[in-house]
Amino acid sequence: MFNLKPKEDKFYKLFLEAAKNVNEGARILRGSLDTLSDKESNVDKIEELEHEGDKLVTIVVKELNEAFITPIDREDIYSIIKKLDDVLDLINSTMHRFLMYDINESTHEAKLLADMIVKCTEHILDLMIGLNSVGNKAKYIEEKIIIIHDIESEADSLFRKTVSNLFKNETNAIEIIKWKEIYQILENTIDNCEKIANTVEGVVIKNA
Repeated sequence: MFNLKPKEDKFYKLFLEAAKNVNEGARILRGSLDTLSDKESNVDKIEELEHEGDKLVTIVVKELNEAFITPIDREDIYSIIKKLDDVLDLINSTMHRFLMYDINESTHEAKLLADMIVKCTEHILDLMIGLNSVGNKAKYIEEKIIIIHDIESEADSLFRKTVSNLFKNETNAIEIIKWKEIYQILENTIDNCEKIANTVEGVVIKNA
C-alpha cells in the first residue's frame, strides 16, 4: 500500500489535471456531434486542450528526472500521463476528421461511441482521484476498472456491427472510407481508455 505524501503529490495533481482535460475534450467532441455547424470552433477548443496535454507530459518527464523518490514506479507514472495524452490526441483526431471531410451531420452510431468515450473518461477521472490513496481505495478503483472494461467490450460489439452495416447499406465508397475511419478512431479511443485502466490496475497489484 502507498499514499502520495504532500511533497510527492505533484504527480497526482498532474494526473488529475490531465484527466480533467481528457474528459473536457470528450465532452466537447460529444456535444459537437449534435450540431456540427460549429465544428471549427470545437476543433480549436480541443486543440488547446491537446496542447495543454503535451505540456503536462513534458512537466511529468521533467519532474521524474528531478525526483529522487517517486510514489509509484517511474515507468507507471510516465505510462499513465502518456496514455492520457494519447486519448486526448485521438479525440483531437476525430474532431479534425469532421472538419477535414466536411461532415455536417453525425450518425447515431458515432454519437453512441462518443457517449462511451465520455463515460470512460469520467471513470478515468475517478481513477485518478482514487490513485491518490490507492491502498485505501483498492476496491473503489477495481470497480471503476471493471466498468471501463465493460464499456470497451460494448464499444467493440457496436463497432463491429456498425462497420458491417456500413458496408452492407452504404453505396458511396467515399462515405464508407470516411465513416469507417471515424468509427475506427472512436473505437481506438475507448481501447486506449482501457489501457489506462489496465496500467492503474497494475499499480494497485504492485502496491497491494
